[in-house]
Amino acid sequence: MKGAASPRLTTVLAVVTAAVLVACSTEPGSASPAMTTSPATMSAATASSVAAGSVTPPSAPTTAAPTPARTTVTEPPSATSSTSSADGPATSAGSSSAESVPTGPAILPTDLAGVVYGFIKGVDVGAAQLTLDKVDWFTGDAAAQACDEDGVPKDGRVNQWCSMYYFRNVNPTLRVVTVSPQVAVITLEGNSNVEVAGDLAALAERVTTPTGSSRPYRLTVTDGVVTDVAELYQP
Repeated sequence: MKGAASPRLTTVLAVVTAAVLVACSTEPGSASPAMTTSPATMSAATASSVAAGSVTPPSAPTTAAPTPARTTVTEPPSATSSTSSADGPATSAGSSSAESVPTGPAILPTDLAGVVYGFIKGVDVGAAQLTLDKVDWFTGDAAAQACDEDGVPKDGRVNQWCSMYYFRNVNPTLRVVTVSPQVAVITLEGNSNVEVAGDLAALAERVTTPTGSSRPYRLTVTDGVVTDVAELYQP
């Protein structure tokens, strides 16, 4: 029979057609029409599978716990915080820089203290200093005793020398001493016993005269600074 296909040929053609359809439906990016399922159908099928115990129900989506907002605390600047500048070292922001306050002349080291006696050899007004040749000064009975100890002859004890005053100069060292800006100065007028109040400049002028340079002076030294100067009268 040429006009009708044999049953075997029909079966073969049907298998080939089915294979072609399956191959087309599994190409990448394509969905098989036979596998297309609506959401409603998929949900019902999934529910049936879950009830039967063959499918594990999908876990509920987890939501990450919200991260607490970070709070930044800015502390107030410390009262002693440091600030620096390009021109110098860091300074404390809570304190003001110390201002230069005139404190008078620099105090020279000295071994003098209290009331001392001596001959003034020079005065530097600008530097507020004087140069002193210190002596040991005695009066009254102490003067007479010192004269006896030093072997001063009786005929050499004139003009109240050894009876009223006496000085001993056994150390020729000259001392430079700082003078207070408020120093009180007493000099004598000429060769008399007349006192004249003055200042350091007046003392500087006085010690340049023959009488003023040859007279002893009494000085008061407080904390290394001369605060009082008085010229002593010698008859």
